[in-house]
Parts: sequence; C-alpha cells; structure tokens
Amino acid sequence: MFRFRGPPTIAETERFISFGTYPIPMTATEPCRVGTKQPNPLLAGIANVEEMVRRLRDRVRRFVYQVVLLQKPCPNCGAASLKMMRDSWCRCDACGHECDPTLEFQRCPDCDGALARRRYHYWCPACRTAVVSRFTFDTTVFDPAYFREKMRESRERKRREREIMRTELAGARSSPYVHSEAPDLEAAPGLLNDLDRIIGIPMASPFLDVQGRPRFDLNRYRQHIRELIHGCIVHFDGIDALTSNRRLDRIYRFITVIFMEHDGEVTIDQRPDGAIVLTGI
Repeated sequence: MFRFRGPPTIAETERFISFGTYPIPMTATEPCRVGTKQPNPLLAGIANVEEMVRRLRDRVRRFVYQVVLLQKPCPNCGAASLKMMRDSWCRCDACGHECDPTLEFQRCPDCDGALARRRYHYWCPACRTAVVSRFTFDTTVFDPAYFREKMRESRERKRREREIMRTELAGARSSPYVHSEAPDLEAAPGLLNDLDRIIGIPMASPFLDVQGRPRFDLNRYRQHIRELIHGCIVHFDGIDALTSNRRLDRIYRFITVIFMEHDGEVTIDQRPDGAIVLTGI
C-alpha cells in the first residue's frame, strides 16, 4: 500500500516542471497516520505549494509576454526589441520608447477598428463594445492617467474649498482694535485699590457675609490645606471639609488651591480618570 511521502520541495518541483512532467513521489514504507496526532504533511507543506504556484505563475506570465511581443516592431524605431514592463505596457530596449501594446498592435475583432483605453477595460468606439486585451495576464486594466487626473482634480477642489473658507473667515473677523493712547488706571478713582484687594487682600466682611451661605475665609482654607500637603501628595477630594455645605466647601477648596498654585505653594495635576491630585512644594 502506497502513501504520500509529503509535498515535494521547490527544487524538486522546478526539476519536474523543466522535464514537462510532475510525478507524485510515493513510498511504501511510511506507516499510516490515521488516528495519530501527527501533522498532515499536505497541510504542513502548504507554504511550499503556494510558493511553487507563485513561481510557476511568474514563469508563465513572462512566457506569455515573450510570445505576444514576438517580432513586434517598436512604433518609434522599428526594432523588434520590445519587452513588457507590466500588464499592457512595454518598453523598447533599443530606443527606450514606452507604449501600450494593446493600442498599438491590437484591433477590434469585429470591425478591425482602433481601440481606446477606458478606466478598467479596452473599448471599441465603433462597435461600442469592450475588447479583451491580448497583452494582459488575467488582471484588470488600470488607466493611471485617468486616476492621476482625478487625484489632481480632487486636490484642486479641496484647495479651492480651503481658499473659500479662509476668505469667509477673514470677512467675518472684526476690525483690529488700535490703542490710541496708553491705558491710565488712575483715570478710574480707586481702581488700583480695588484690584489689590481682589488679588491679594481678603475682602471685607460685608462682601463675604451672605445670608444663608457660610463665609469664605481664604486664609483659613489656605492654612488647612497647607498643613495637609506639606511635602506630601494629597487627593483633592480627600481634604476634610470646613463647612457643612459640602458643595460650597468644594468650591472654596478649589478656589484656594488655585491661589496656592499661583503663589507656588502647590502643584495641581488631573489624572485621566478626572481625579485631582495636589503636591506640596
């Protein structure tokens, strides 16, 4: 009883193909693998089979190209030295001229008229039918000039849209404001004193004491937070509240840490989950 020895190697396959035959190597000594856990040799060697098929396909492609261009003269110099560069595109080794062999050497089989190239196929304008090219190897015809033009039109259209958008935005802008003279803070009596009180000095009690709301004492909150974060890393939500109104206390704490960061006492960091972390300096 004969069993498959396994897939042949690439070298064996090329040798078999060169002789025009493809014998299946077999052996009578290898035991049957039915019921065992050994890998199937056909599946294990599928990569070699795919590589052999790819090489055979490339060889057949080159052979077909040589046959269809045999004794075809160059349209530029007349020399029979055309070589296919890719599907339906060849180049003359003598003069370097490149052309589409389908358009140069093939005619319509029905009316013998000249062919035209479309996006994905060749076309007979007289018969208004598609024609299969003899100079392509089972691939779709691709017209690079058509797609190059479409890409150019797309880029030009996007450029015009950007220019229109810039023009519209420029027209919607307000006119520039030009200072006719330097601002004079002394022109508003008491403005400097009010600004100093806002940014550096606690506001007077009449402004802070609102009926039904706890009084905001910036210095008290600053001292409370300073004692907790001195040389430490503290979560903002972990700071003890100083008022019974939890929402208002959170607002007061946040205002305080903003002033403290501005003064260089802490650094504020917000993590991806939204948690606020304070680091004492």
